Amino acid sequence: MAESGNGDNTEAPTGRRLEKAREQGNIAQSRELHIFSGLGLATIALVMIVPASANSFISQMAGLCDHVEEIHLNPATVAFLLEMSCKMLMMLAFPVIVAAVAGGIATAAMQSGFLFRPEALIPDIGRLNPLKGIKKMFGVTSLIEALKSILKVVVFSLILYGVVKDVLVLAPRTMFWSAETFSAQISKITLRVLISVLVVQVAIIVLDEGWTRYKRLQDLKMSRQDIKDEMKDSEGDPHVKGRQKQLRMQRNRKLIRKAVQSATVVVTNPTHYAVALSYEVGTSGAPKIVAKGADELAGRIREFAYEAKVPVVSNPPLARSLYKLPEDTEIPYEYFQAVAAIIAYVWRLKQPAGTQRTPVT
Repeated sequence: MAESGNGDNTEAPTGRRLEKAREQGNIAQSRELHIFSGLGLATIALVMIVPASANSFISQMAGLCDHVEEIHLNPATVAFLLEMSCKMLMMLAFPVIVAAVAGGIATAAMQSGFLFRPEALIPDIGRLNPLKGIKKMFGVTSLIEALKSILKVVVFSLILYGVVKDVLVLAPRTMFWSAETFSAQISKITLRVLISVLVVQVAIIVLDEGWTRYKRLQDLKMSRQDIKDEMKDSEGDPHVKGRQKQLRMQRNRKLIRKAVQSATVVVTNPTHYAVALSYEVGTSGAPKIVAKGADELAGRIREFAYEAKVPVVSNPPLARSLYKLPEDTEIPYEYFQAVAAIIAYVWRLKQPAGTQRTPVT
């Protein structure tokens, strides 16, 4: 199949082409969506878990500062203080990091449909080709990625500038804050930054998702010869033939079920043949064969009849004769009397005592 980038590839990719690309790991994945999911879960972790740990950490640091004159600095004391500080910081950061990583992995898995390709773990020497790297550097995709990165840097710098400006206003007051107030303010500022980034990220995701899907479809476009070759391959593919046969059988079953539901009676052999007849009172036409089947299909027709509460009557000679007639046709005159007797019998079963139905004429 022709590679993308050929000027002859003007046709939209077929379903088989898209499925094959997916099996090879070519999936429209937005990295920006991964970042958004990671930041989103990190923000939730920050709001739900971190404040309590932060209060504990700041309280301990404040306690040390209050008794700083009692601390005798020596290598052992310094090592202990550093170890304690690192542990507390790790306790603060660990939930946020885990949430961010979990969000990114979960989003990537959902976008790929949980597709796992062991061959992707095998190193590809072709990726080390410097010529391919140079082509990618000056391609449209690289240009889009560069513009996207510049946009993110500019927007996030503006967000950071606004936050830093507010922090500088608050800085002189921090010496009068308690540990709890300091912790609350730090959490508030961090949360503000994350929410601002998430809002901007949503806009970037919309653009990136559209571009990613468009680029993938462009790369997978096919030439008319590719489509012809694929059709030839599909016609000889036993899996495709089997799938087509299965779909035809499913469609036929649905049509037969619908026909049987509208039938007046089903005449059976009783096991080898089944013929569904329909007759409407007041019409000038004769009863019509709406469905028929032999062996397994006959069993299906009987099942559909039982489900729809359509009467099933055993009459082997009549069932064999009617089965030879084409579907969706009225029965010949020679079978009128036998069919009329069956329909009259069915009507008598359905009608309350003292009422009559117009017989088949």
